[in-house]
Amino acid sequence: MYLLIPSGAKQLIERALWFKNPIARRLLNKKDVGFGFELKGEPETITAAPNLYWGYHLPISLSEEYYYHPEKRQKLLGRCSHIAKLKPSYVNVHGPECWWRPKKNQYVNRYRFRSAPAEPLRILAETVAYIKALQKIFPQLTLENTTLVDYYRDENAYLALTSFQTSVGTLEDLFYLRRQTGVEILLDLEHLMINLNFLNRQKNYAGLKVEPFEPTEDEKKLSKILGYKVKKGFISYAEPKIELVEFVNKIKAKKYHLTGSCQDVVMGKRDLSHGPIKLADKKFRQNLRLILAQKPESILLETASRGDNPCFSHLHPNETEISFYNLCQILLEEL
Repeated sequence: MYLLIPSGAKQLIERALWFKNPIARRLLNKKDVGFGFELKGEPETITAAPNLYWGYHLPISLSEEYYYHPEKRQKLLGRCSHIAKLKPSYVNVHGPECWWRPKKNQYVNRYRFRSAPAEPLRILAETVAYIKALQKIFPQLTLENTTLVDYYRDENAYLALTSFQTSVGTLEDLFYLRRQTGVEILLDLEHLMINLNFLNRQKNYAGLKVEPFEPTEDEKKLSKILGYKVKKGFISYAEPKIELVEFVNKIKAKKYHLTGSCQDVVMGKRDLSHGPIKLADKKFRQNLRLILAQKPESILLETASRGDNPCFSHLHPNETEISFYNLCQILLEEL
């Protein structure tokens, strides 16, 4: 198994020093856990391969640009094609998210499903073609699950306010996309927990009422693919509720993204996403055991630090490094 840390191309030398820390060396020597990177950043910044196991995360904006601008598609693929020659172990991509936001002051209406079935079905079909186009360049492509809710922004800063977003690759549609393309699923556990919080009306989404509705035949078809109930003008929900353990065991992923977070925001107050990993966090350990039971090939630590975004000002400047050492210690105890 490989424990990975996120890095931009300019951070590689500095962050590689983390692997020389005594706690990391003990993990390597006692549990045979290797180390590596998931590189992030614009494709043009990736010009050389690290001398360790590594993957590359394509920019999230690439998927939206590809969907909304067919005339740019070959140019967009050309921007990242040189990375194939560097031979990453995997190249990761998100499905597209639709570009729209309701007004911030419309609390309940922010979460209503805005689309007739034809739009999500069209996006799914386009995503199948998109994945296949990427696979011609990157046979080792992975598809990461994304969230059903997203943040409002004040320029570049994420706000502690969310709304529903029409997006692809969130829950059961991952299985649909895998059947259609053979793509490997990379499971982001925080993203999954956020989706279950929303659909099961848990944590910060417990205040959203479930409004039963009668779907059309097309909405029933779409609901079956997505794994939750949908109807235009209503707030989607899961029936029956979806269990985290059941879904993780069903998806059988071999690559994971982990953080110390179990929800996205305290609404209107604080962004909790990409939170730190703490030694005494029993819930994190429980989730980690679930992941380790899948015999993963790689786990990426995806915690944030102060300076990554203004919304993370409450974190330490070296929060990701601290979380890395904590995760090393936890793995020594749990493996």
